[in-house]
Amino acid sequence: MPGGCGADRVSSARNGRPPGAAGPSGPDGTPDPGGTSAGLSREVRLALVAVVIARLGINGGIRVVFPFLPAIARGLGTTLAVMGVLVAARSLVGTMAPLAASLGERTGRRAVMLGGLAATAIGSAVIGLAPSVVVAAVGFVLVGLGKPLFDVPMQGWFGARVPYAKRGRVLGITELTWAGGLLATVPLSGWLISRTSWRIQFLPVIVLVVAGLLAVAVLMRNDRPPSRVRTTLALTRPRVAMLAVVGLFSFAAESLFVVYGAWLEADLGFDVGAIGAFTVLVVAAELTGEGGVAALGDRIGLHRAVRVALVVSTVAYLTLLTVGNSVPLAILAVVIWFVGYEVSIVASVPLVTELGGEGRDRLLGLMVGVLAGGRAVGALVAPQLFALGGIGAMAVVSAVSVAIAAVLMATLVPVPRRWVG
Repeated sequence: MPGGCGADRVSSARNGRPPGAAGPSGPDGTPDPGGTSAGLSREVRLALVAVVIARLGINGGIRVVFPFLPAIARGLGTTLAVMGVLVAARSLVGTMAPLAASLGERTGRRAVMLGGLAATAIGSAVIGLAPSVVVAAVGFVLVGLGKPLFDVPMQGWFGARVPYAKRGRVLGITELTWAGGLLATVPLSGWLISRTSWRIQFLPVIVLVVAGLLAVAVLMRNDRPPSRVRTTLALTRPRVAMLAVVGLFSFAAESLFVVYGAWLEADLGFDVGAIGAFTVLVVAAELTGEGGVAALGDRIGLHRAVRVALVVSTVAYLTLLTVGNSVPLAILAVVIWFVGYEVSIVASVPLVTELGGEGRDRLLGLMVGVLAGGRAVGALVAPQLFALGGIGAMAVVSAVSVAIAAVLMATLVPVPRRWVG
């Protein structure tokens, strides 16, 4: 996303503000660089359209593999544990996310976003055409690289242009594409796999990503800065604590994401078609969490939203211990799990943009890197833990991780001074 056109950066410097920093203030004293506090600027509205299209593809590329990992493993002649390593490798690439902020300072945010979209499209094609696990691994890495290259500059762009009082709504809208990407790809992919091959599941992703690339290129202006501008970020205790919270709840969620399809197959007797259909319930739960933050997060307070969501997530993970072979109980547990997780992650993003101040892009980069690290560890641990103790072992580990995150959030991460919640 644009980090501000050249004129914006020059104007900011002339007025004594760091390039990309907030300009005028809204009624609560928060920056209001995206227009008046009464509404969003045309630039922001067009950017939202482009981002929604692009992120449907970006997120679809990440999510389409989870329910069908067993099918992909069978197609490549390998095991679920090996596929877990590929997912972990994809996540580990995300630890390079801080570099996205540095690239944005040099080339502009839009250019980095376009690069992320290209990486996702190419990576998805490579996985679908892969003759071996080694080639598929290359595709997984490219898809893993594409998400932080897109998300970090995008979130930083909105953070610099939208006042904190409205940031939860705007970034919440962009996060609706996490559920939307799953809905746009997984049910269709499940249907396609059941009638053709596992390889065809990546076609919807490629179509969406190419459409998003065109939307970003057309609807967003080139924002290459006239000269490179560097920002700094101090790793204060609240910022480090927030990063720890993010790492813990991402580890907990990824641990279950990786074995999600295997659990539904082994314990509940689902086939790939049923898994695709079950995804509709997952999407409904995610939309509830994401939409709740977009609609109410700014009103009730993003900090409070994260705290409550972490407690709800802990309950959800523990509920998995009671599921057994019951489909109704599985539905209840999964719905609570996804609602809690989505509120946690969606409310954390605008909160981090405020905690980061003028160095928001760099803190966002660290956040995405920590998210990726937590996911990588979860992907590596999950198959072995699932093989040893089933879904019950996964539930206990995830519940403990999120409970620790809730304590850190309540004790070490302050509520932003400009907003009490």
